[in-house]
Order: sequence, then C-alpha cells, then structure tokens
Amino acid sequence: MEQDDLIERLTILEYAIRQSMTVREDQDETADPQHREEAGCCGISVDAAVTKGDLLNAAQTLVRATRKQSQ
Repeated sequence: MEQDDLIERLTILEYAIRQSMTVREDQDETADPQHREEAGCCGISVDAAVTKGDLLNAAQTLVRATRKQSQ
C-alpha cells in the first residue's frame, strides 16, 4: 500500500473511531468490529478485546510514524 493511501485510510479510521466515542468514557469500550477490520487492513494487529481508545492511539501513532518515514 502506498504511504499516502495508508495515511488517508488511517486518518479516516481515526475519524470514524472518534465519531463512535460520544463521551470520554467510551474510550474503554471494545472497538467496533469494522474499525478492527480496517485497522488490520492498515497493518495494525489487534485482538477482539482492544478498546476504542487503544485502537485510536495505535492509528494515530502509525499516522505519525508513516508521515515521518515519508519525509
């Protein structure tokens, strides 16, 4: 996957996860299956119990790392 495409997909994933968290406490809920599936397509390996907050952090970290690598 091209780096620009990866960054775009991760940014969309990040937005989708944020939209699924209406209040701060939602961070501790299990991540939605479609978000876990998209994360897997982007190279993030997660288990079924990953929280929304942890998945969001992983997506944000991978976006930053990918941007830094492409500079």
